[in-house]
Parts: sequence; C-alpha cells; structure tokens
Amino acid sequence: MTTPLHRLADELNTRLLRADPFGASEFGLQEYDALVPDASPEGEAELRADLGRIRDRVAELAGPGTDLSADEATLAAAIDAFAGGALLDLDIAAVEYTVTPHPWSGPATLVAIASRTKLADGDAAEAYLSRLRGSAGWIDAVTGRLRAGAANGLTPVSTLTANALTWVDAVLADPAPRALISPEPPAGWDGADGWRERLVAVATDTVRPALERWRDAVRDELLPVARDDDRAGLVWLPGGEQRYADAIRRHTTLPLAAQEIHEIGLEAVGRLEARAVELGAQLDLPDLDAVHAAFRAGTLTDAQEALGLVRAAVRRAEAVADRVVAPPLPPPCAVEPMPEPVASSGTAPHYTLPRTDGTRPGTYWFNTLLPTMGTGWDLEAVAFHEAVPGHHLQLARAQANTALPALLTQSLVTVHAEGWGLYTERLSGELGLYSDVRQEIGAVFAELHRAARLVVDTGIHALGWSREQARGYLLDHMPAPEPFLTSETDRYIAWPGQALAYMTGQREILRLRDVARDALGAGFDLPGFHGAVLDHGSLPLPALGVVVRRWVDEQRPAAG
Repeated sequence: MTTPLHRLADELNTRLLRADPFGASEFGLQEYDALVPDASPEGEAELRADLGRIRDRVAELAGPGTDLSADEATLAAAIDAFAGGALLDLDIAAVEYTVTPHPWSGPATLVAIASRTKLADGDAAEAYLSRLRGSAGWIDAVTGRLRAGAANGLTPVSTLTANALTWVDAVLADPAPRALISPEPPAGWDGADGWRERLVAVATDTVRPALERWRDAVRDELLPVARDDDRAGLVWLPGGEQRYADAIRRHTTLPLAAQEIHEIGLEAVGRLEARAVELGAQLDLPDLDAVHAAFRAGTLTDAQEALGLVRAAVRRAEAVADRVVAPPLPPPCAVEPMPEPVASSGTAPHYTLPRTDGTRPGTYWFNTLLPTMGTGWDLEAVAFHEAVPGHHLQLARAQANTALPALLTQSLVTVHAEGWGLYTERLSGELGLYSDVRQEIGAVFAELHRAARLVVDTGIHALGWSREQARGYLLDHMPAPEPFLTSETDRYIAWPGQALAYMTGQREILRLRDVARDALGAGFDLPGFHGAVLDHGSLPLPALGVVVRRWVDEQRPAAG
C-alpha cells in the first residue's frame, strides 16, 4: 500500500539522488549516470526550498493527533532526518572552502567515479559521455563557489591545497586525462569505435579545460590566501563553531558536544591500548612500544600476497554469514585492487555497492599501490568491516530488500552504516574469525584508530589543533604507516565530523545489544537482533533505538 508518507519518502529520495548523481551512480542507479550535481548558488537555493517543504510536510503527516503505525513513525523520523541532514550539509557549505585530492570533494570525486565506471550497453556509454560534457559546467561552478567562499573569509588549508595541485597536475599529464577515458565500451557494441573517438574529444576539449581553470584558480587565487596548517579546523573560519556543531549532528544524528566526544575518544584510546598490551603478552611483547614495533614490522610489502590474504579472509567470513543474519544472504563480495587514480592519494580500502545493471558486483577495493590500513596485522579486521560481515552484508542485503521505501536503502545514514562496520570488527572476534593473535591485535588497533578519530576530529575542528598536532597524536597512538596517518589527518581536515560516525554508531549498537540481551536472557537471538538493526534500512540512531526496543518487546513472549 502506498501512503502519503511513502510518496513523500520517494519524493525526497529522488530529490537527494538528483542532488548527488555521483552517489547515485555508486549505488548502481543507471538513470542518474548522465547527470552531474548542480553546485550553483541557484541550484542550492532550489534544493534548500525543496528540503524545507518536505520537512514541513512530514511534520503535518506525523504531528500530534496523527495515527501512524510503528513502521510509519519510523519512516517519518527517517524522512525528517534525511532532509534535515541535507540541510545541514548546505549550512556547513564545505564546497566553498574544501580543496583536497581525496575523492569526496571537487574534481577528485569525478575522477574517482570515472575510474570505477563499467558500461553495460550503448545507452550507458552515451550516458557517460553526457556526464563528461556536463562535468565542465559543474567544475566551473565548484570553482566559482570556492572564489565566493574566499571572498567571505572561507579559505582552504594550504597543505591540502598544494596536495590537490600536485594531484591535478598528474591527472592533466596526458592530453586526454587517462582516468576519464578509462571506461571501456560495452563488449560487442557496434558503436564502440565512434564512441571512443568522441570520448577522447570530450575529455580533451571539454573536461580538461575546466580542470585547468580549476587548477589555475586554486593555484593563483586560493593558495596565496589559504589558511596555514596551524589553523586547519573549522573553528578558525567565520561561523566555524556552528558549522562544526552542524557537522557533528549531521554525521552522528545526535546532539553531542565536541568536548564530550573528545573525552569519549581519550578514554577509549587508553582502554584499547591496555588491551593491545594484554594480547601482546601472548607474543612475549612486554609493553606498548614493543607491540607497536611488531605491528609495524608485520606490514606486508608484497601487494599481491596481501590481496590474496584479504580474499581468503572474506571467503572465510562468508562461510559463517548465516550466523550473523538469517537468509537471504547476498552474493559473494568481490575483492579488487583499487584503480590507480584513487589509490595514488593514499585512499584507504573501502566498499562499493553492486550496480543494479550487473556491471559490477559489491566490491571491496584494496589499495595495492600505497600502504594504508589493512595491509598487516589489521588486514582481517578491515576486510571484515568493509566486506563481510560488514558493509557488503549490510548494504547489498538492504539493496535487495524491495519491501522497504527506496529512501531507506538508497540513502545512507553514516553513523548507522559505519557504526555497523566497526561493530562487525568486534563481532568477527566473537565469531572466531581472526586467524591468530596478531590479527586480534590488529582488530584492537583498528578499533583504536576509530577512537583516535574522535580525539583528532574534535581536536582539529573544535579545540583548534594544528595539522601537525593532530598528525602527531595519530603517530603516537597508531602503529600505521606515516604516509597513511598523514593522509588520514588531511581527510579529517577536509571532511569535518564524518570520522565521528564510526565509534559513535558502534557504541550505540553495542548498547542496544546489551539492552536486548538483558531483557531477553536465554531467549536473545543474535541473528534476530542483527535483523532488527539492518532490515529496517538506514536509520538515524534515535529511530534505530525505537526499532530495536520494539523488536525486544515482540520477542518477550517467545523468550518466556
């Protein structure tokens, strides 16, 4: 049955996907593959008006005196949270001061999407050409927004800006940027030769000049006025305190204070370091320094060996997936080396959803070019987080759940998605998936990494930490490769608040599990609990709590 709330959810979902067609393509939604975002002030004003209208409408449909079912109340809360989160993004206005080589802002996003594009048929090939043609206008709009931001005192960070210039010069090394022309035409398509010629022409004559204009503006106008590394956080920008409060709310869905999060992180780092020392004693490692040294020495230098071990870990986890959730289970997760344009910036291993056109399965992308996390003692923890029982089990399962409104499966609440990923690192230990104590220690450091993010993200953006202070904290507490921790520091600078989602979400899922287990005792069913967490779609944490408590109430008669 289609209700007014369902129709409103569909309207919001379509609007959000239209605003972020790059993200829609990552979800495998082919109807958005020809589109680019509208970064113009006029486009933003239109989006803001649409989101405000949708929030007003959901308030009418779910306000006092309305008679909603439990599922409808959950959907109403999700609609409000998704629309509200998108409005917070507009208030944060990162497009006006973020220059980075990482693939979540500006031209680097386009290059990353292009490098992963697979074309199923002639229509998909033509859609990709249309996207490239439109991308020049989008890049110019982003350039204009950066100029407008700088005019209002919203300037990027100098080192990230310089790194972005190095990155774009590498992209422009070929007349037709290699990443943009990397998609292969569909096999057997009779239009392939002419399409390839048009692709090279568009990349050379349309996109390249826009990238050059972006580079010139960044080099000549923004780099000279960029913030030095001692003022890397939002706190140093006009309205920065409110921007960061908005970022916290956006990425955690909770009204948390930065200082509270900072202290949670400090406590967790200390607790997890003690656990690492405890496990290290099994390897005759006497203290934390010795554990750190052994961890660093355990980093694999043979990328193909590491890739093989990752694939073996994922297959091992898939064999026990039915102990995590009840069927149906998703198809196997592919494990592939990351495309060079993405890997070269030090991007950490990550997951992308299956494309609905069948051109790409759910994939765990592993960085075989630069050492990051997941290449040594933490290899299994990161693989379990990104693939199974983590994001692949979570997101591919949701994608196949056609009973849910599309909003709840095609849009993600970061704290729910990443909270589940981190939760499954610990769950994998409970399932006996780690192959030895070294990988158990790696899992502890992987969790400690997320705790350190709470400290560093709030340190940078609320407490005024410098880039070097933040990097130094990570180097003191994380035995990961220095280039990776430098890249991580720059990620937190460029994407305020996102790094808070992982441990915040994990803590809430663990808390809800304790509540459910205490209430149900011997009747507690772990796959059933996981179904309650996952099978209602991507939810803000307050709504997730309501869903889990409702599940507990439903289980009480069976639990006796």
